[in-house]
Amino acid sequence: MKLLFGHPQAGAADLLGSQLSRSGSDSIVTVQHRDRLFARLEETFDVVAVHTGLFYDSYPWEWMPEIRHKQPQARVVVAPDEAVYDSFMLEALTRLAETLGFAVLPLGGTEQETFEALAASVEGRSVRMSAGDKRNGIVVAVWSASSKDGATTVAVNTALALASANRLRVGLIDANLRNPEIRSQLNLTETDRSQFKLRPKLQTHTLQPEDLLDSCMTYRKMNGLHILTGSPRRDTALDMTPEMMAHLLQTARSVFDVTLVDLNAYPDNAATVCTVRGADIRWLVAQNNYASYRTSWREWFDCYWKYCGLTPSDISLILNRASADDKPERIADALHMSLGASIPNVPGGLGMKAVHEGVPLYLMPKAEPFTETIDGLAASLTKRAEGDVQGTELAPGRRRKVGWISKLSALFG
Repeated sequence: MKLLFGHPQAGAADLLGSQLSRSGSDSIVTVQHRDRLFARLEETFDVVAVHTGLFYDSYPWEWMPEIRHKQPQARVVVAPDEAVYDSFMLEALTRLAETLGFAVLPLGGTEQETFEALAASVEGRSVRMSAGDKRNGIVVAVWSASSKDGATTVAVNTALALASANRLRVGLIDANLRNPEIRSQLNLTETDRSQFKLRPKLQTHTLQPEDLLDSCMTYRKMNGLHILTGSPRRDTALDMTPEMMAHLLQTARSVFDVTLVDLNAYPDNAATVCTVRGADIRWLVAQNNYASYRTSWREWFDCYWKYCGLTPSDISLILNRASADDKPERIADALHMSLGASIPNVPGGLGMKAVHEGVPLYLMPKAEPFTETIDGLAASLTKRAEGDVQGTELAPGRRRKVGWISKLSALFG
């Protein structure tokens, strides 16, 4: 196979070559400048792979047809520049690629994942999103269609339900780096533990399981629940790189049976994008209102998520604060998603009380319909984590009832 590879980064050819088979890496012609690329296009190649960073000052329609004109026989692979995001240009690039028969790599991967996907596409293999190391624990991405739809509530209470069963080691990570709320929702008062102290080891890829556990908090007497709170340095949210987030999730898989990750609603940061792409289970939390699933989700999907290689069928809808008149199955069908759960709205202002007092709904009396639904979500994760092992996993209605002693314990520790 004769390959022409255009990439502005020095050393990119070595990174690609390390992912190719021996036959695929035998004949690679590498260029780092646009002019050199077009000069070499006068030769005949089996595959042409280009990074759009070569064309930083050009529109896709100015260079893509020219490559096809000069290489009508070649398989052409395009890697979008992750450093420059423009949904209109991505739309133009994607549509042109479809017309010209080019392959376009998905956005949102680490450098390693990107070169793995590039090598697979060059060799004609299927390109798959990384879903982590399946030999270890599972990762659940929990995020919302728009702000305040209830992703944190779902993540926190499901983690509590799992920990209450006392069968699995559960991790709860607050990766909503711009608006972390798990600490306040659980009324955690420790200030010397958070993911911020892990930043140096994440940057150097030296995070060990014991480091992660040491940075986590426990909650009440739930020794199986380990909580990694968000950073108080919200201005550093964009400092988290895809490689750092991938390293954190990889370590979490080796430590926990189930890791629930609470994420920002918007895909403008590596924590959200990399977790959603790499998760085993993806829960989109939405409400039955126009601004939530009808507008926010569809617009974000059209301008970003679809370019990450995601399809709606990769995601489960969690309809939050549902009323008796809602038709959750129809909403899920309209979004082309499976329905993970329909969580009923709790009466009497219990939801606001839970937030303000730092006592989760799962631990409150008079919230039984809510807790039964959360138990169902926890049961599904237990079966997934244990490989569908039959046993005494939580089931709706089987949770130990919360009496006045438990309530006092939740309030005062």
